[in-house]
Amino acid sequence: MRFHDAHRVRGVLPALALILGLTALSPRVVLAHGRLKSSTPAAGAHLGAVPRELRLDFSESAELTFTMVRLVGPDGRAVSLGPLGYAADSRRSILTAVGSPMIAGTYTVTWQMAGDDGHPVRGTYDFVVAPGAAGIGVAPAASSTGAEQGAASAMRDSMHHDPASMPEGNGFGSDSPVYVLIRWLQFIGLLIAIGAVSFRFFVLGALRPAATDASSGVTQLIAVAERRAADLGRIATGFLAITLLLRLGAQSYAMHGAADAFDMRLVMQMVQRTKWGWGWLVQLSGIALAGAGYQRARRTGMLEASDPQEMRDRAFWWRVAAVGAALAAISPALAGHAASAPRFRALVIMADWVHVIAASSWLGTLAVLLAAGLTTASQRGEDVSGQFVRSLVNAFSPVALVSAGLAAVTGIFAAWIHVGTIPNLWGTQYGITLLVKLGILAMAAMTGFYNWRYVQPQLGTNAATARLKQSATVEVTVALLVLLVTAILVASPTSMDMVM
Repeated sequence: MRFHDAHRVRGVLPALALILGLTALSPRVVLAHGRLKSSTPAAGAHLGAVPRELRLDFSESAELTFTMVRLVGPDGRAVSLGPLGYAADSRRSILTAVGSPMIAGTYTVTWQMAGDDGHPVRGTYDFVVAPGAAGIGVAPAASSTGAEQGAASAMRDSMHHDPASMPEGNGFGSDSPVYVLIRWLQFIGLLIAIGAVSFRFFVLGALRPAATDASSGVTQLIAVAERRAADLGRIATGFLAITLLLRLGAQSYAMHGAADAFDMRLVMQMVQRTKWGWGWLVQLSGIALAGAGYQRARRTGMLEASDPQEMRDRAFWWRVAAVGAALAAISPALAGHAASAPRFRALVIMADWVHVIAASSWLGTLAVLLAAGLTTASQRGEDVSGQFVRSLVNAFSPVALVSAGLAAVTGIFAAWIHVGTIPNLWGTQYGITLLVKLGILAMAAMTGFYNWRYVQPQLGTNAATARLKQSATVEVTVALLVLLVTAILVASPTSMDMVM
């Protein structure tokens, strides 16, 4: 498809962004990632004997640190429960002993759980203890006995949270608009942080062997573009650090509610004792490494000397930045659907990691090429500028081809795992959101095709560079929309969640 008017395409994009934004912000029924499949006692059951324990069977394994259960009797009192634990036959089933006498009447169970992806789900159900049921006791006294206090204390230690303050009905979860926005900003930061590394090693790295004639000015342009890429990477890692803190606050608010969101004991337990927290710590380490690498690479890049030791130091710090960016890139897999995949979990996490790196090496490198490479070229005369731009784009083309191919393969694999069957593409929320993402991604691919087929052959003049800037800007803008839809997709229950 040929783009006859890039400005016309750019005019459509804000409207599309508005539609997606309204989709993300509009009220909708919250669908669970994990869900309660069954319970003992069952919802709505009328019991002829007092239950001695509660069993909740979920569609996926529950993180105990994120799991809470509360039982309230017909008199409005909370019934003490024992420590939470997994059933012997399944880690998807949670058991807790009933620790105090029960009277006849309707009991309400309120529960909260989250799987390995850290997405909180909560709900309630009722059951009835019939009058004269076997094992029936009397109403608890106003002041609980020492044994009851001990049971309640054990329950709190097990859950790391007081069930009396269980967050319920606050409307904030992984699919809340604010959380979606935080994830979107995180993805943008990752896109640039990884793109800067890819630009330096694969684009500028391809230019260096050919740039042996310093008088041509290309060598100096490479040095300036590299320093600007380090600047962009440094800004991106700072941006990522902010989103990291925002994610921690949002996750704590979703899990613990407004009253306990900033309780450092609960926050530290969440970070130290859950897979979501381990992923958060991995990203923290990655951001620290990448930030240090970009900062030092930028400083050594300001020295125009060609001293071999200084060049080795700069290359070393760029490698540090690359390792940090790669570490940061695995965090979405450890806090998303991949972490709770029903099968091939390690492979799914690895594929998701590769997907993030590949997509960023494609679209993030393009963004850095636009912001660091083309702006650097504009400072020189048309001959040098045209030669430099043409060399940049020629070096970027194979990077984009390989990266887009890897992103496509890993994306298809993830779709196979999470969608399951082709009808689920249009029959589930996850499938529909995925189709929207693919549709927008196709626009980016078509813009890239336009650049390759119609703009790249004409490079070498300022007019061609101007057209490249326009079409590349369209492609980067579309990439931001893809990231927005991805942030929504991560919060959507997979098609497999709905059938398990």
